Amino acid sequence: MEQSQQLTRRDFIGTAAKMSAVGIAAPYLIKASALGAEGKPPANSRIQLGLIGCNGMGPANLEACAQYPDVVVTGACDVWQQRREAVAAKYKDTCKTYADFRDMLQRPDIDAVIIATPPHWHALIAIATCEAGKDVYLQKPMSLHLGESLAIRNAVKKHNRICQIGTQIHATQNYRNVVALLRAGCLGPVGTVRTFHVMNQGAAGVGHAPETKVPEGLDWDFWCGPAPLMPFNPILAAG
Repeated sequence: MEQSQQLTRRDFIGTAAKMSAVGIAAPYLIKASALGAEGKPPANSRIQLGLIGCNGMGPANLEACAQYPDVVVTGACDVWQQRREAVAAKYKDTCKTYADFRDMLQRPDIDAVIIATPPHWHALIAIATCEAGKDVYLQKPMSLHLGESLAIRNAVKKHNRICQIGTQIHATQNYRNVVALLRAGCLGPVGTVRTFHVMNQGAAGVGHAPETKVPEGLDWDFWCGPAPLMPFNPILAAG
């Protein structure tokens, strides 16, 4: 399998993360010469992967990457103790837990991270990840504002990092075919593009939850982070 033989160590993170984002399990073959004893990669060739944001798509992305023999999960970070410990329990032989992403990014045993936090944290954590010399798979949306996206792009370029955005089905062949048609001019000049955001948090929206008591083990202040501090809302926290 020629494509598999040319796959580099750094290419792997982007490829595996994309497979996870679109829900595809398509393992790559690894040349025997790249493997150590008993078919396992040498320790210094394994990608040491961490997760920041242990709910929603994060654990699914992590699992899709962890199935490969040259990936080892070494970190799980979340402001909610229950969530980070649940992820770490699946990789208990290698995975450490962190309540603060800055502590995890300081670790030399982390090569790359998956960022699956609530969107208002994406920009700051992605930039910090690049500054720490780690590659990043960033779940959608990339950011909440254009300026944040430009700042992430600048950090990626400045620190020579690899970054991929989890656009999910937009990375599949059907969507790429549409892009190819547009670029080929098959639809003629495109005068207007409209986008819609139709997702909402819960059937009745975010609303005002009657129960605002912060659950044990959750640092709600840190969860809000750069966003305005507000009373605990279980609908928001579910994301």
